[in-house]
Order: sequence, then structure tokens, then C-alpha cells
Amino acid sequence: MINPLSFDTQLFGYPVGAVDWQSSFNEEDFLQAVSDFKLVYLFSDNPLSFSSSQIRPVDVKIVFKKDLSPGPSMEGIRTFSKENPMNPSQQEKDLLRFLALESGAYSRFKTDPRLTNNEFEKLYELWIEQAISTNALIIGHEFEGMITYSKQNDTGKIGLVAVHPDHRQKGWGKKLVYASEKHLFEKGIKKLEIPTQESNYLAMKLYERMGYQIVKKTYIYHYWSDKPLIST
Repeated sequence: MINPLSFDTQLFGYPVGAVDWQSSFNEEDFLQAVSDFKLVYLFSDNPLSFSSSQIRPVDVKIVFKKDLSPGPSMEGIRTFSKENPMNPSQQEKDLLRFLALESGAYSRFKTDPRLTNNEFEKLYELWIEQAISTNALIIGHEFEGMITYSKQNDTGKIGLVAVHPDHRQKGWGKKLVYASEKHLFEKGIKKLEIPTQESNYLAMKLYERMGYQIVKKTYIYHYWSDKPLIST
């Protein structure tokens, strides 16, 4: 029933697993199956109800999607690629780390109060490091904001999106998304997906205004063991 997650387990220092909840599952069997895990992610297409206080709702993930077309060039944006590698200074790395953490304001790893072992910081710092190392990063010239992406076949996917607090309400979010659309379209990408949290109302409204459609909604729950945390 439970799929062990070696990446998360190694990063967080305790056993982590995941499960796609099926209608045939029941809570009692699940609680028995997770006895060897500290943290388990539950994913469901429908809202669920549990008796155990160890299982809590932590997120409703929304995935937006849009067919790409040639778009306008965005001023004040730096696009990094294999042809234009990024070698940030330590100060720039610190700014990118700050923006990465800002991008996770609604993350379930930050909002779940039971995660007190710097899980959120570990995960988002790793994500921005990977974006830098793979040049999958678009950023404002003066670090007004940043956006990361990945590609698979003819579909792109946005990862982290953040606008610096000093530059919000100035259209930077839209500029960064448009810049990513143009960059990816020129690389042969035909569709773009953007995941966000349903509670992130501003992001939801922005993507809808930009022509994105909701293609998937996932209810996410965290099981957290009451056993003392023991590092693996």
C-alpha cells in the first residue's frame, strides 16, 4: 500500500512514504501499514475524512495547463540556459535562496506545524540548487523575482515562482510567467503546466487571467507518527 520515498527519507532523516488513496482502502488497514514510517503523504482525487488525528489535510493542489504560442519579449528578465550558463556569486545565491523560500509560502511542508526538522528549508533549498545547476531558471535583472522550470517531451512544468516582497503588485509575476512561456516555446515546448495551492488565491487568479485552465485537483493529507523522531 505504501510506496517508500528514498529521496525524501534521505533528505529529512526519517522514513517517508506516499500513497495514492483508493476507495477500497480503509483507515484501520492504513494505520497498520504505516507503522514503520514517520511521515506519509496521502493523495486523493476526492476529499477524505479520517478519525485519527495523525492524518490531517495539508493541501489542495491545483494544476493549470495552457497551450503555448509565440509571446512578447519581457524587459528586465534574464533567461538562463545551457547556451547562457549562470554562475551566481554567493550574494546572488543567497538572494535566490531567499526567493525560493518565499515561493513556498503556501507549501504543505511549511504549513504543517508537525514538520519541525527544517523539512521545508531543506527541500526548497535543494530545489533552487538544482535549478541553478541545470540552468532551468529565469530571473529579474535585479532579482525582483524568479521562476524555475523543467521539460519532458513537449510539455514544460513550472516549479518555483516568487516575487521579492519589495517588488510585489508591480506585474512581475505575470512577466516571469510570460518569459517562461516564450523561452520554453522557443525550445519546442507546446504546453505548459503550473501547479499551485488552492489557498494561493492571487496565483490562482493570475493564471486564470493568463488563459490557463485547471486540469487536475488533488487533495493531500499528511500522516505523522507519534513515535519519537529517529534519524535514519
